Amino acid sequence: MKQHGLPPLVGGFSDGKVTWQRIESIDYDTLGYLLSCHLIIEHYLDHLLATHPGADFGWEGARLTFGQKVALISGLKFPEPYNFPPAIKHLNTLRNRFGHNINAKLSEEDLLPLRQLLVKCTEKSGTPDDVPSEPKEVLSMFTSLACTYFAGAIWHRARFVGTER
Repeated sequence: MKQHGLPPLVGGFSDGKVTWQRIESIDYDTLGYLLSCHLIIEHYLDHLLATHPGADFGWEGARLTFGQKVALISGLKFPEPYNFPPAIKHLNTLRNRFGHNINAKLSEEDLLPLRQLLVKCTEKSGTPDDVPSEPKEVLSMFTSLACTYFAGAIWHRARFVGTER
């Protein structure tokens, strides 16, 4: 697949001249994957909030930011080891870093809070060594686990709490 280049960034000004910064080393694959994970988790947050008892105040029209949605779910009780809000907040910080710096890189260390949550979640099954360290694999496993947990909560609320959403 041919990789399409983007225009250079303005690097700065010196002696009345503009300097240009080429951006040839963008990891589009990882950047796109991180952004996709963020969007998918937000989709589940929207439905989790919509099915929460007392959500009949029309929150969909409130146009909440991702951070505000995470703040709302932070008030919910998550049984250990499934305390997702801190790790999701961290994912949002990473997304913001990429959103404001096209040259940002994603390292194994950047994903440590997500990986630590995954290790805690797999300890009882005896498979914490199966938790990956490669960034896209960590993102994949974290997103799948968080969305699966949220899907269960959404289903439970729709089925047993009686929401009409």
